[in-house]
Amino acid sequence: MFLHLGAKKIINYHEVIIVENLEKMTTPLLKEWIEQKKKTGQEIVDFTEGKPKSAIYTEQKIILSPISSYTLKKRAEQIPK
Repeated sequence: MFLHLGAKKIINYHEVIIVENLEKMTTPLLKEWIEQKKKTGQEIVDFTEGKPKSAIYTEQKIILSPISSYTLKKRAEQIPK
């Protein structure tokens, strides 16, 4: 099954390791967080136009989403297990 991440992007539900809430991060802190992730060699996919609300971790990359972690959780709960 697939999980809609916003901006017409979907991901296989089984690829998701964890979803992190970014809504409370200030812009400078968020920029620093992204730079630190890039330094560790992790690929970051950002389709939020600079306004990420959540980060979805997979084995291959981190996807920044404009959808809140709470909404993604509700969507994931609707997926048949």
